[in-house]
Amino acid sequence: MQPPPPRHLLSVWNPSYADDAMDRHLEVLLRWGAARRDGRSDDDDVYVWWAKLRSPNRQAPLPHAGEVLELSTQIDAGIETHLYLTDYSSLYVAHLVEVTAEDVLGEYPDERDHMPTYYDQHDADFWFRIWDIRRLVAGDPPATIEELKRLRNVRYHDRPVSLYGGIVDLPLIVTREDGASWFADIGALTEGRRWAERDAELKGETERLSAELRDNLLGKEIWDALESSSRTFLTTAEAVFRARRGDPGFDFSGSAVEVTKAVETELNALVFPALRRMLAKAPPAQREVRTGEGLLDLGGRVSHQSLGTMRKLLDDDTTRQPLRTALPHDWRWLEGELPAQLEPVRDLRNPAAHDRAVTREEMGRLRQSVLGIGCEGLLVRIVRAKLRSRN
Repeated sequence: MQPPPPRHLLSVWNPSYADDAMDRHLEVLLRWGAARRDGRSDDDDVYVWWAKLRSPNRQAPLPHAGEVLELSTQIDAGIETHLYLTDYSSLYVAHLVEVTAEDVLGEYPDERDHMPTYYDQHDADFWFRIWDIRRLVAGDPPATIEELKRLRNVRYHDRPVSLYGGIVDLPLIVTREDGASWFADIGALTEGRRWAERDAELKGETERLSAELRDNLLGKEIWDALESSSRTFLTTAEAVFRARRGDPGFDFSGSAVEVTKAVETELNALVFPALRRMLAKAPPAQREVRTGEGLLDLGGRVSHQSLGTMRKLLDDDTTRQPLRTALPHDWRWLEGELPAQLEPVRDLRNPAAHDRAVTREEMGRLRQSVLGIGCEGLLVRIVRAKLRSRN
């Protein structure tokens, strides 16, 4: 029997307390991140408190307070636990590391440095200690509504979260069918930085480019099907490319790395869920494969793998037949055309991640082949295969 999916929380920030609530929390997190980089604090000091403020009009306790606090058991067990945060226009996900009903503000005055000052005059039902925050959707109400539908409201008959019913007694307790892990691969994808630090770079420009890439290049279906990480990587790469493409001497290695990470992320999201479906009940000899990084259990959840590892896995006998069964419409492309299509991406990825500069012309070719400027791009081909695999 499959274990029940992890539980998470969803809350809505109230602009009557602070119209810039999310920015205020991010400022605290980024300030502590800067202190860590400067050697003035430890990694464990980088966090921010988010409060579920108590309405002065409500006298009775929340009916599900005990269930909210029970998430501490899940967190203590090492299960990645999320606090989704929205104002119905944007959506963020926070890495939750502590839930408490204690009066953090009153009993632990030193914690004031880890929270916005507007909390001083308010009582709270709960305090949530947050280690990191990722932006999933920014300033796009339709996209926020679609992303919220991926969450199931536990106390509302497990229905998809909807703005039109069930959003009462916040925070909601929610689950997510796809088991998304937003923070597990931080080392492989962000060079050890927090997602909040990454998202703060080029913020306004990347938000604008998200809409442009969706509406004018990739299309809504493909853009919505991209992993959130992929969207972040692509908009960051595109922002830098557009800002510096007039400079023939600029080193585009950073942009190249972002684009190749998007390809890596989508290939991981295509291959490993397909293998897990086929091999979950197989004996170890049929589901385990050794790579340069160690032993991978393909019947379970696999951490993010590099393009080089993915290329080798596609050639491995352990994966070939399960992928042919799981991806009947795409396995010939996986075994035939894809390896050759990955080679220039992987060749550029390796020097770009280290010391060699990437020229404007090389970045232009990478951008063309991956995004599909004037042709069907590699990214679109991978995402279409991912969509077919889910049907």
